[in-house]
Amino acid sequence: MRHPRGGRAPERAAEPLGRAVAADRAFRQISGRFYRIVPAAHVAAALDPAPSREGRFHHDFQPTLYVSSRPDWAQHAVRVYIGKDDPPRVICQMTLGPARVLDLRDSAQCAAWGVDPALAAVPWLPERAQGLAASSWQLADAARAGGADGMIYTARSAPERWHLVLFRWREPPVSAQLTGHRQPADFG
Repeated sequence: MRHPRGGRAPERAAEPLGRAVAADRAFRQISGRFYRIVPAAHVAAALDPAPSREGRFHHDFQPTLYVSSRPDWAQHAVRVYIGKDDPPRVICQMTLGPARVLDLRDSAQCAAWGVDPALAAVPWLPERAQGLAASSWQLADAARAGGADGMIYTARSAPERWHLVLFRWREPPVSAQLTGHRQPADFG
C-alpha cells in the first residue's frame, strides 16, 4: 500500500483479528457533524489523513483523521500549531456515519479495555523531543488493535471540550463526507 505522500504506508493489523478482539469489548457508536481545520488551499483534501509522520495519536504515518465536535473547539485544538505567517485556514464541516469508538471520557469503558485515559493528557511533543514514544500512542495503539474506528478524547486544557480521532473513516460501514459548508478559521 502506498502512502499518499509517497513511500510505503505502514502495514495495518489484519482486520479479522481486530474485529474478533472487539467482540469482547464495548464500543460507543458515534455519528453526526464534525469539523476539521485545513489550509484554505487544501479544502479538497480535508478528508485526507494527517500529513505528519506522527502526532498525538498516530506514529509512522498511521492513517489518522483528527476532527472536533464543534467549530470553536476545533479552533482551540489547532491554535497552538498555527504560526502568524501560516496560510489562511478554513473550518470544514463533515458528516460521519456510524463509527465504533473507544470513549476516553468513559471510565467504565476504559477499565474494560484495560487502558488509562490519563495517558491522553501527557504532552506528546516533549516525550518525542527526548526520543521516547508518546504515552498517548499506547491508547491509540490499543484502540486500533481492539478494532475501534477511532477514539473520543478531551482537550488537555479544558476537559469539557472533546474531539474525535478516526483510524478508519472511508471503510464501510464508517462513512465520512464533507458537507460543503465551511467558514474561515479565526485565530486572532
